Amino acid sequence: KRGGIIETQYMIDLTGLTWEFVIRPGVTDATVPPLVSVTTTATAQGQITVTPLTGAVTVTLTPAATTLLGRGSRPHALWSNPGTTTATVWVEGRFNTQLVANA
Repeated sequence: KRGGIIETQYMIDLTGLTWEFVIRPGVTDATVPPLVSVTTTATAQGQITVTPLTGAVTVTLTPAATTLLGRGSRPHALWSNPGTTTATVWVEGRFNTQLVANA
């Protein structure tokens, strides 16, 4: 217990899970393929790296993934086991992009 807050630390077993990060045009839009789709297989859009020892899942997007989005806010989600009966969304929210000039 620290400062009136009880801390609980536990590791989540990430072994055997498949992963997908997607950005879609709208919340109810199930466009296939999504505007951006990244898995643990490296592509021109990026890659997901899973480190089971630390329980870390890292999503890396490339400029190729975000350039075509233009300016705006779109829904995103990080899924484990997408498209299966055990699919679980771990993170969801809005992905905001702004156009910037090249330096």
